[in-house]
Amino acid sequence: MTDALTLVRLQPDMVRLARWARASGLRDAADDPGYALHAATRAALGSLAPKPFALRQRAGQAELVGYTAAHPDELARAAALDNHDPEATAALRLHDLLAKPMPQDWRAGERFSFEVRVAPVVRSRARAEGAYVEIDAAYHPDLASTPGDRVAAYAAWLRAQLARGGAAEWLGHETVSFHLTDMVRRTQAGAAPRHGRRGRLPDLTVRGSLRVGDGAAFGALLARGLGRHRAFGFGCLLLAPPGAFHRSG
Repeated sequence: MTDALTLVRLQPDMVRLARWARASGLRDAADDPGYALHAATRAALGSLAPKPFALRQRAGQAELVGYTAAHPDELARAAALDNHDPEATAALRLHDLLAKPMPQDWRAGERFSFEVRVAPVVRSRARAEGAYVEIDAAYHPDLASTPGDRVAAYAAWLRAQLARGGAAEWLGHETVSFHLTDMVRRTQAGAAPRHGRRGRLPDLTVRGSLRVGDGAAFGALLARGLGRHRAFGFGCLLLAPPGAFHRSG
């Protein structure tokens, strides 16, 4: 048995969300939906906020799908409270939140289809002062024998992520979308005032199939997510029965 995990679904109002971000002093976040959703869910739900989560947008409809350790009843109570940030609650349409418990008995050998949006980057201590920087996996020597070979490097990166702790075996995938995306992050709290930090990330969405290895490790992988930037809309591993995900789905 693995720790309890709850799947959360919301249908946020993205226009209202951007307006909330600007009014909250997060002007840069208004241009980064992942960051805005991170901030709004934290404002509305605190430690119950889903992480990781994915933002899925189709035909003008936006849906947040994510995982949290909170029980569905706990989430329902939180959504019913007079929240201290009613605008964040309204932008998220929190009162329409749907939540259901995920399985806890992941069994070795089970196969699933999966979909995941990831930022395939690797932290590397590359600066002279010893600070970590993020390197696109396509240019990391441990993953790309030919610099810039995104297909091979991202496949190797994904295999390694799924295999953490023996969680799962990668059985293949297809690319749904790829682009370099602008991102905004706030610097860490400290003596200096926090400010927005901009950058670009490789933004990859894939669908594929996997086989569960160690059940407890697989549950932990779902709860943790894949790669970095997991609090901002990356790394949420969504599962379906074998063959259920298709490029047009």
